[in-house]
Amino acid sequence: MHNETRNISIKFYRTSQRPAAQFVSGSCVHEECLQQSRWISLYWFASGQVQRETISDTLPGMNPSEFPLHAFDLELDGQDLRNRWEFVSASEQIGAKPGTREAVVELRHQVRPVTLKVITRLDGTPFLVRRLEITNTGKAPAALSHVSPWSGMLWTWRQADHWGERPREASAPFVLAYFRGLMQGTEGDFGWEVLPPGVRRIEGTNGHSGFGNPFFMIRNEMTGETAIGALAWSGNWFMEFWRDPSLDLSGQPARGANLAFRFGPLGPAPLRVIAPGETVVSPETHLALLHASTDDCVAALHGHLRASVIPPRPEGKEFFTVAGRVVEEPGNWILKEMDIAAAMGVDAFMVDAGWYGDTFGSWTDRRGDWEVGDWMPGGLAGCRSHCHERGMMFGLWMEPETAGSKSKLLRDHPDWLLKTDGDREVAQMLDLSHPGAAQYMTEAILRTIKEHRLDFFKIDYNCRVHEGGQRERDGLIEHELWRHYEALYSVFDRVRAEMPEVALECCSSGGGRNDLGMMSRFHYACESDFSTFPRSIRAINGLTMFLPPEALCYYHNHVPVAHQKADLETHLRVTLFAQPVFVGFGAQAADRTTPYFELTKRYIALAKKFTGQILASRPRVFHHTPNIGLLEPADWCVLEYAAQDQSRGYAGLFKLTSNCSEYRFYPRGADISVEYEVTLDNHRQTFRISGSDLLNRGLRVRLDTPMTSELVLYAKMPH
Repeated sequence: MHNETRNISIKFYRTSQRPAAQFVSGSCVHEECLQQSRWISLYWFASGQVQRETISDTLPGMNPSEFPLHAFDLELDGQDLRNRWEFVSASEQIGAKPGTREAVVELRHQVRPVTLKVITRLDGTPFLVRRLEITNTGKAPAALSHVSPWSGMLWTWRQADHWGERPREASAPFVLAYFRGLMQGTEGDFGWEVLPPGVRRIEGTNGHSGFGNPFFMIRNEMTGETAIGALAWSGNWFMEFWRDPSLDLSGQPARGANLAFRFGPLGPAPLRVIAPGETVVSPETHLALLHASTDDCVAALHGHLRASVIPPRPEGKEFFTVAGRVVEEPGNWILKEMDIAAAMGVDAFMVDAGWYGDTFGSWTDRRGDWEVGDWMPGGLAGCRSHCHERGMMFGLWMEPETAGSKSKLLRDHPDWLLKTDGDREVAQMLDLSHPGAAQYMTEAILRTIKEHRLDFFKIDYNCRVHEGGQRERDGLIEHELWRHYEALYSVFDRVRAEMPEVALECCSSGGGRNDLGMMSRFHYACESDFSTFPRSIRAINGLTMFLPPEALCYYHNHVPVAHQKADLETHLRVTLFAQPVFVGFGAQAADRTTPYFELTKRYIALAKKFTGQILASRPRVFHHTPNIGLLEPADWCVLEYAAQDQSRGYAGLFKLTSNCSEYRFYPRGADISVEYEVTLDNHRQTFRISGSDLLNRGLRVRLDTPMTSELVLYAKMPH
């Protein structure tokens, strides 16, 4: 069977009498086959070329018992099931995501009562998406101990294949980039390291996917190719890389420069108990091989996420500015805050934590009692009316997976709390493997959004469950996280289906769950709670190596001392590089005519009239300083967003130290064939310049003082 749609090709055939599957999506080509009872990888190509038949017949040319060729890992009841599979069928189907096709290869195990569907989704970008559907065909429960939905060889380099050519970077052929920070506030710490021979394993064990993320880039220094991978999973995870450790006496690769990977959820076994006749779906793995610059690799990744992962925003909500506050005291205080927000010109207001419960108090104590408190005039209905009358959209915060220490929910249902070691409480959160708890959370979310007629909705998650909870099931002690995310994913799939007009924000103590499992169900996510300069812009700089900028929101003034870390314009300019959420504007009785308020209003207007329109158009991102990480010494952080049609763009040049006072900026989003109007915002001056001069001669920017910045805006001149 063969199909071609939007740069998509799926083909099933036999090579050397082996059942095989061939996937072509965009410029990426991958083939797999069943060899010696193992479903293995044959090759990857980044050029779009399909290997000719006489070559693929001989691939991979490696012993599968010597090299990690198998394309998935699966362990049931403690038994490794990498081999002893037989082919059942191969078919093609329309993907659940619009414009996608899926290849389905069905295998049956020769010993265990289990069938497996290896499903690969193609969307026309260079990214392939893999999931496994695991069916227990036996009469007893099966304990899923370990799974890697995708694994196998990414590269093999043998001198014999290159007519004896010695690879230029043979001693350090592969470099790995990933998010190195795993603690709150380290979101966006993207950095590179050389992959040594042997195994390099990285784990996320907070009980959720962040504050790092299951995402990697690997650059092949011998070929210039880059592999990009991401796991769509919101619980604990691991990623593991195997560089062939066989070296000769001179320290060079003895069997070639070979690199394999595996990637999957992590936790105490069993991760999931599969009942007789039940089918369990693994997390998805997103994978691409590209031969491109860093900018083009990022553009390809963002194109994939926009095409078939992150849902498009509701119409009219492609970009909007927000103000929001925690309910800090009873009375009409929150209404006054809305008045200030409207006067400042923002588009929307969010009532943050503290609106619920039977008495006013700490916002944490009564989480789970999602009934409106009586300490706001008119309740949330009054807030919504007040907000809408001032021309702003209305939104609400919720932490639906929790049960506060003073909540009625906890008093009535202590058995719904997450526990381990028999009866030890893990955290003040619901055990969503309990059907009653999962149903309560689902109904609370749906009721809250519908009853309060929300324009946008934010969830939070402030727990660190680490290893997580356990529940006895069918004589086994099951790890809770798999069922937890089955329940959470299910409810937000339902929210988007029933209320497509509501914009959804994902937050977890900042950026604690910005993985593709959550991002495939939410429109945007919080960058970080640690919103002080320069960590703020450096985090956005790192995070946009992964997520497109319109999928991030930035909480301005979330930290009370944030204003001390940079001059006011620099502090405000960070808000232009994600959807801004203004956490208040200072004292309610303050004089609104002061320079602080006038300048803040200027940047809100700039976001609405220029930079926000570029963000809403899904821009190209250019990282002029891609390798500075979050905390490493760096003199500048320079980030540029440009419209896809090269009609306009903007860049922030943020000076971090007192070194290197001059920076030559070469905009990468401009068209050399047209003329632009360029504004250097520090001078409030605009001039005309050709795109050719912009790209080739650049702009000289001088900043003498650390923690300052320049904003460059450019727009194509009309004919």
